[in-house]
This record gives sequence, C-alpha cells and structure tokens, in this order.
Amino acid sequence: MSMTITVQNRIARVTGTPEIICGNSGYMIAFSFDDEWNDYVQKTAQFRYIRDGKAVTETVDFSGSFCAVPVLHDVDFVEIGVTAGDIRTAAPARIPCIRCITDIPSSANKWPRDVYNELMERLRQAYHPPKESKFWYIVTAEGDYVVTADGAFVIAKE
Repeated sequence: MSMTITVQNRIARVTGTPEIICGNSGYMIAFSFDDEWNDYVQKTAQFRYIRDGKAVTETVDFSGSFCAVPVLHDVDFVEIGVTAGDIRTAAPARIPCIRCITDIPSSANKWPRDVYNELMERLRQAYHPPKESKFWYIVTAEGDYVVTADGAFVIAKE
C-alpha cells in the first residue's frame, strides 16, 4: 500500500487521509520533493512515534522517491520526516495508526477442565461389564448419566 508525502519548503505533508494498520509490512511512502532536494540521491526517512510513553525514532535510508515504512506495533500515530545532507524537514507529516489485534495486551485463555468427560472416561476405564451381558448402564450418585455397553454416553435427566 502506497502513501504520498510531499516535501516543499522543508515541510512534509501527507496527501489524503491514509492510515497504517499496526503489525503489517508492505507500506510504502512515495515522496514528492521540491527542487531543493535534487542534489541528494541518498536520503533518510525518520519515523517517530510514542510507544509505552517513550519517543522512538526509526530511520530508513533510501534513494529516489520511495521508502518502505517499518512495521509499527502498538502506536497511535507516526510522524515522518526526511533528511539529506544539510537539509532537514522542519515539520514532519503525521499519519494515524490503527492498533492491530496482536497489539492488544492479553493472556492465553485456560479453559476449565472438562470434569464431566474426565469422570465418564474414568468410569469407562474402571468398570467392565460381565461378558454375558450385552447391555449395561451406570448411574452416578445423582442419577444423571447412563453409559451403554458400547461406550455411548447419555444424559439420563436434565
């Protein structure tokens, strides 16, 4: 996905209203420079943002007019400026960022034990019906479950 930033009179301005979805690669900046930049083939883009209350700067060297945006995580916006030789943009362009699902703090959900199936498995392993019987059943102390000889589980009451 490409975004355009115009740099004129040492001020960077974003064209349109692009947004960056955090955690994704593939974003490119297409810079449009005024004549002041013509003598500079090598340039450095500076990406500044706030993460965990601290200012962070990432730099990306590029030549020509295109620059890859570094993968951003857990930020609300990024400010982008360019330097080359003795030229520094006075005002950076600002692009809002949208946090992705992996930016949301969380912990793995530990599902509760499946006590019903654990108990039924233990009962099935512990009880063996007489060989001459084709059908049998087990009822819990509460009278809730029936197990057939072929191992099928049935809820006896609700």
